[in-house]
Amino acid sequence: MTVMKMNRSGITPVGDRVIVKPDVIKEETGAIYIPKQVRDQHAGAQTIGTFIAAGPDAWAHRTETSYEAIHGSFRLTGKKVIGYSEPFAVPGDRVAFAKYGGLEVTGEDGEIYRIMNDEDITARVTPKVLFTDLESRDPVGS
Repeated sequence: MTVMKMNRSGITPVGDRVIVKPDVIKEETGAIYIPKQVRDQHAGAQTIGTFIAAGPDAWAHRTETSYEAIHGSFRLTGKKVIGYSEPFAVPGDRVAFAKYGGLEVTGEDGEIYRIMNDEDITARVTPKVLFTDLESRDPVGS
């Protein structure tokens, strides 16, 4: 599966940002109807979805340096590499993400997406993992 086929949102993440399509809460679970207000509350707290795309700098190594003022001049006191050795996810993976992470937007396809920092992705999960007491729908593309 390529990024272009997966990303129908019209949103292209830049820098270290990623796009996730949060799972949608079903209106009904069996014979029980779930009111829109309750679905919306749970959808806002939803922490699982489908990874759609990553910006070019997502999960890239960055260098952090620290300096200290010593005798009127600055001296390098530390340098460390921060970042990650490999991507957390590829398009199509189901992922867990920070509970209120990112900015919720509506894509040009009418679907809801979240644009967030790469570090807000906390895990890859199997399709049967649920992060809510309400039933989620099947992941995108299944």
